[in-house]
Amino acid sequence: MISATRMLCQKYTDLTDREISHIESYHDLLPALANAEEADVFIDCRTSTGRSAIVVCEAKPQTVPSNYKGTILGMLIQWKDEPAVDRSFRLEVPTVGVRAVSMPEDRRIVQSVEPIFYEERLIAVLIYEKPAVAVEAMVARQDLPKTGEGTGLDWTAVADCLSEAVVFLDQKGAVCGYNQAAAALYRGMGYVGALMGMPGSNIQPSTVEEPDGQWHEASMVNRALQYRKVAVTGERAKTALIIRDLTEQRRLEQELAFQRTALRELRHRMKNSLQMMASLTRSRGYEAVEPSDAQTALLDTANRLLSLTATLDGVVQVSPEKVSLLQVLEQVRKYTFQTLMTPARSVAIRVWGQDAEVSAGCAASVALVVNELLQNALKYAFPAGAAGEVEIQLQTDRPLCKITVGDNGVGFRRETARPGGIGLELAATIVREKLMGEWKVDTGSGGTKITFDFLEQ
Repeated sequence: MISATRMLCQKYTDLTDREISHIESYHDLLPALANAEEADVFIDCRTSTGRSAIVVCEAKPQTVPSNYKGTILGMLIQWKDEPAVDRSFRLEVPTVGVRAVSMPEDRRIVQSVEPIFYEERLIAVLIYEKPAVAVEAMVARQDLPKTGEGTGLDWTAVADCLSEAVVFLDQKGAVCGYNQAAAALYRGMGYVGALMGMPGSNIQPSTVEEPDGQWHEASMVNRALQYRKVAVTGERAKTALIIRDLTEQRRLEQELAFQRTALRELRHRMKNSLQMMASLTRSRGYEAVEPSDAQTALLDTANRLLSLTATLDGVVQVSPEKVSLLQVLEQVRKYTFQTLMTPARSVAIRVWGQDAEVSAGCAASVALVVNELLQNALKYAFPAGAAGEVEIQLQTDRPLCKITVGDNGVGFRRETARPGGIGLELAATIVREKLMGEWKVDTGSGGTKITFDFLEQ
């Protein structure tokens, strides 16, 4: 029987069979590690897109309470939520004692991360998680040396930089001194262990392995930092790291860039949408043999255009890259009422479910599909002005989303083609080719229910 680890790796990562087998070899070891370390233990793999990680293996300790009420196997992990995991994946080095937030309990935890290699390729990370309160209490009891005390450091070598964070490393590459700015910086980055004696590899990026005296910039944990490594003279210290925190500066630059490109991006989206609609209008125009057919085709096109413009509405934007899919569906519902519903019709349309934040391109494809299904339901499910209800439900089970459009109408026979059936064909094509999802139709005398799924993008 295929393991859950293998199934998740095959579906969401680009790992080979041999690499997956290597990860599976940890199954029997994880419970012992969890008990020995008194921590929750997980194995995370990078997804094939590289934008997130996924939990493929887990073990809870029997010696202490777990941080989690249930399983998180298969959960998609965002880099911003687990900076230690992000750092170890990017730099391919261990990361010890960094704060994070447990999902979905939203508890403060402390993570230590070890890379897992197979034939010199980083394929996963092994994660230990302990409650932040317990770790911080232990650190608070430690008698930490004062900055620079007893280190025999020659501070004059970096005197002009003391207003910035400075960390001294000894002959073995361990921290042997630091100033208050460095202590504040690393506490802000989530480090909870004592800096004194910490391996330098746990606090510096790989871009400054040698003291070349040049400035290097790198993203580390939750900060954008600029580093300079210089040689110093002292009884214990060999090198010094001079660090500038550029996080706020880079955030403001990114925000300014977004404002500058927002209008250009909006125009670009509108241009693409109009081109798509022009193509659809032409294809539907070939079917218009009667005036009523032409009117129907034009109305269909208007709804498709509106469903695309729903992704450009300001109320759906949640970030420069993402939109609220539930809000997009609500906009599609509103536009449908404006164009197809009359006072004589008594059909209720309801949108509900769990929200998901997706790219504008993904939302546009979803909006087109839902628009086609909604129009078909209103045209054919309730003949002769019959009353009824259409429900649009959004479900999220990261990294998958599922949408169901269902009505309580008369249903239809799948083997019998009906006028305007191109709408269903179009919707199915978008699900398969644009959203890379699955499509399921369930219809009968009690109504029709069409469900499709897709990966969050």
